[in-house]
Amino acid sequence: MSGIVGYVGKRSSQQILIDCLMHLEYRGYDSAGLAISNGNEIEMRKEKGRIQDLEASIQLDPILKGTLGIGHTRWASHGTPSALNSHPLTDNKENYYVVHNGIIENYRQLRKVLITEGYTFLTDTDTEVIPHLLAKYDTGDLKETVRRVLPMLQGSFALAIMSKTQPDTIIGISQENPLILGYGDGEAFLSSDISALLSYTKEIYPIKNNEIAVLTPTTITIQTIGGESVTPVKSLIEWDEEEITLQEHDFFMLKEITEQPKAIKQTLAGRLTASSVSIPELDTFFEQFQMESFRKVDIVASGTSYHSGMIGKKIIEQMLSIPVEVSISSEFSFEHGLLDDQTLVIVLSQSGETADTLSALKEAKAHGAKTIAITNKKRSNIARKADCMICTNAGPELAVPATKAYTCQMTALILLAIALSEKVSGPGNKMTPDMLEALKELPNEVEKCLIMTQDAIDKFAQVTDDQDHLFLIGRGLDYVLALEGALKLQEVAYLHADAYAAGEIKHGTMALFTPGIPVIALATQAHLREKTISNIREIKARDAYVVGITTIGDESVAEVVDEVLYIPEAHAFFMPILAAIPLQLLAYYAGTVRGYNVDRPRNLAKSLTVE
Repeated sequence: MSGIVGYVGKRSSQQILIDCLMHLEYRGYDSAGLAISNGNEIEMRKEKGRIQDLEASIQLDPILKGTLGIGHTRWASHGTPSALNSHPLTDNKENYYVVHNGIIENYRQLRKVLITEGYTFLTDTDTEVIPHLLAKYDTGDLKETVRRVLPMLQGSFALAIMSKTQPDTIIGISQENPLILGYGDGEAFLSSDISALLSYTKEIYPIKNNEIAVLTPTTITIQTIGGESVTPVKSLIEWDEEEITLQEHDFFMLKEITEQPKAIKQTLAGRLTASSVSIPELDTFFEQFQMESFRKVDIVASGTSYHSGMIGKKIIEQMLSIPVEVSISSEFSFEHGLLDDQTLVIVLSQSGETADTLSALKEAKAHGAKTIAITNKKRSNIARKADCMICTNAGPELAVPATKAYTCQMTALILLAIALSEKVSGPGNKMTPDMLEALKELPNEVEKCLIMTQDAIDKFAQVTDDQDHLFLIGRGLDYVLALEGALKLQEVAYLHADAYAAGEIKHGTMALFTPGIPVIALATQAHLREKTISNIREIKARDAYVVGITTIGDESVAEVVDEVLYIPEAHAFFMPILAAIPLQLLAYYAGTVRGYNVDRPRNLAKSLTVE
């Protein structure tokens, strides 16, 4: 969602801030703004729309030149998208400048009090209470004023703050919301995400809860809210700058779809042995907790990660023979079953910062449940707060639609299922040898799938160009895959795509099938194929246009559909990974043929850091 950047150094801050904001575009935003200081005064510029609109405004009417500043991309959560509501926001005397990501939950109460005391609000945002509070409790020292105000704010938030009384200083704060400090040669950076920093530094420190980062041209210090000094333990960014560039591709989405063989190989790297899996991150977890003591597993996630979790549920249940429930993160915190120290909760989040999933994790831990996080960000809040973290190592994913994050999450869940099954006397041990062989071949099979399906799917996307509706059907794991395929088509092609369990279409959905309407029938699960074919015949009897997706060597599906798309055959548990490839490609081409920016779907954000 909203993105924060900051810079202190010797170079012109304007272009650095603009460049960093552009690297945060994938988070989703509706407006952008900057505040620049030359060490004596501060000037602000804000625009609704794209970062390019802000840049064009500055070119037409140059802003103050300076070597220190903060910037922001806003994704509206309070107040409509507008230049007025965009950040930075200031107090009535324009002394304090604040950029904010997150939610101030008690802003209404704070706003009422401030209004009665004569403070005037110009925006509809929750953020505006912050500069007014800073003005009200101004001590003459920026750091001390911030210390006085922070305890009054409830919620999860990240802040970067400047003041005209100390125009050579930036304060950075992270409270359950990511803000990363980057160290350069005589300069420092702030960013909501490491992707904005790759061009400038690889040495970082994620600011932690109850810490204040104070950046000046000569010093960079970390202190607690109570004033104690903190010695930051710096980390090195493992990603390369080329990983966040398009290279020969038109869109990041296609680049990231084609990167899946490499990404899955990275997820598997160092985790396969001759007879089992080795996940070092789990060693301490298994030393502390006995798998035999767990009576239930809960998997919690949102969006595409939720679909990964649904696949994981079916696999873990079969391998461990214990109940597994899968829940949507936003529902879990308020509507969950029994949680105690005999419950294992697995949370999934590509960014590791999804607010709903973070809340679900806190709820699980509050009830004594043991937690494992699967994420792509090692230093994220979710990774730090779970009892154990498994990193997918998929590399940066900058398109809003999740592609390689999805398949790598499923790969990690399979690894985890094998590791867990070794600790219990379930049927998983008998399955492990075949699964290990399939895992070793998985990156190659995904590569084959890309080669086999890309051109065919491009042609089918042309067929769907004049359609407003599309259906996907499947049974078992194929039904879960259909849900993910529908989500992708909704996200990037703005198609009304719906997924149904194939056996259920006669219970109402059949009324929606009209001549020529496109239907994708997934039939990759061999033991369910005949049943799915029977459902396809029912649909064809209503003159729908059916495209079947099945495995090489199967001719039965081809006999009943209008078109058939073949993919490599693998272990049943791995088919949702392979079959995801043509559905991702279909969404990509269906979106591009309509002229949409598939990397930045309207109204959507990559990292949802507010509930």
